[in-house]
Amino acid sequence: MTLLGITAITTSSLQEKMAGNMRDQYMAQQAGDSIIRDAESWIRNLSTRPTPSCTPAATERVWDYSCADILNVENQNDAWWATNGYTANVGNTYVNQNPRYVDEHLQRAKIASLSENPPVYRHFYRTTGWSVGASDYARGLFQSVFSRRSDEFPNP
Repeated sequence: MTLLGITAITTSSLQEKMAGNMRDQYMAQQAGDSIIRDAESWIRNLSTRPTPSCTPAATERVWDYSCADILNVENQNDAWWATNGYTANVGNTYVNQNPRYVDEHLQRAKIASLSENPPVYRHFYRTTGWSVGASDYARGLFQSVFSRRSDEFPNP
């Protein structure tokens, strides 16, 4: 009977740890998803096209895809994200650290079907979001690629 009780307690404890770890992972994922959407919204709401650079100003926030720091963004440590990543108005107070993001300008492509003057381009951006859960052990790295036409900026 004692052996049965010990086994039940051990199993219950293990299940509780697994549930806590899953909750931590879900929190990191939700924070990462929300920071990606916020970063995309930031570019979509700009009135002028941002100028990408290797050291973007706080008002520009868009990296050039060929910059050395951004090439290995998935391997960057916490200190790099704290220095170079941008936080947003995510409002998730349950995570251990605020999620952060970087935006990269990947390329522009002329829209061939349009014969407008000036020509219309489609600008492609990659957003990378970094997040943690309730502890720093659950981490998330999320990416999305989206585009915006040059004529969608009210003041190109």
